Amino acid sequence: MAKIAAVSNQKGGVGKTTVTVNLGKNLAYMGKRVLLIDNDPQGNLTMAIFGDELPPEIVEWDGAGASAPGGSNAYNLYIEGAEVRPVPAIENLHVIGASKHLSEVSTKPFEVIFDFKEKIEALRDQYDYILIDCLPSFGTLQTAAHMTADYLVIPTHLEDFSVAGIDEQMKTATNTKRRLNPGLSLLGILANEVSSQRVLVEEHFYNQLVEKYGEYLFKTKITKSTKVKESHAMRKSISEYKQNSDQARQYMEFTKEFIERVEVGNGQ
Repeated sequence: MAKIAAVSNQKGGVGKTTVTVNLGKNLAYMGKRVLLIDNDPQGNLTMAIFGDELPPEIVEWDGAGASAPGGSNAYNLYIEGAEVRPVPAIENLHVIGASKHLSEVSTKPFEVIFDFKEKIEALRDQYDYILIDCLPSFGTLQTAAHMTADYLVIPTHLEDFSVAGIDEQMKTATNTKRRLNPGLSLLGILANEVSSQRVLVEEHFYNQLVEKYGEYLFKTKITKSTKVKESHAMRKSISEYKQNSDQARQYMEFTKEFIERVEVGNGQ
């Protein structure tokens, strides 16, 4: 049965999609069965996997409020009775994509979050890991992801607003844990796009995170590199694009750390 992790931060631009794609593909290449869910109307994860040639199952609609054929748009997860069928991307990796239609979920009754959870639970036995890429704002979409997830992974930059976003994210996640999902745990906080050279302000915020969150901070840091952005543009993970790069090594270390934490049930 799959372990479900929501990759989330209230602050935008911290690399949530890049982290989700690289983690997901690494897990798939390790032989794990992985489902990626793009839970953001911007559809960045969907584009990162498929580029401009999106599968028709994601972008075509039946005129009755659901994607067709096959039902592979995350919007369907929120619609009672709508079919949901993940699209294969590479071996061991399936995707439920997103388009602008997903933004319509915010106009629907709050109860649609239970449809989301029910449909993800129905897919759970087919995978080892399900990763949900969340949008950077609180609302129905994020609540649905947090209510369904076992774990929360929070990528962050080592800067003021990003670190503050962690505190806000923890507040909303704690409310969801208390009211809707007592099984939700913080798996870890990932320092992303860190300068390879020593930068005092980054050290300051990293030390803040160590002091406040201690063992929940992943030991691995992902350093900043144009290679990661290039790999994103090429619709590849960094390991596919530059296998011997520092960032490919770091993402593999992070993936192994992720697996270890899940296996031992680490989380608060």
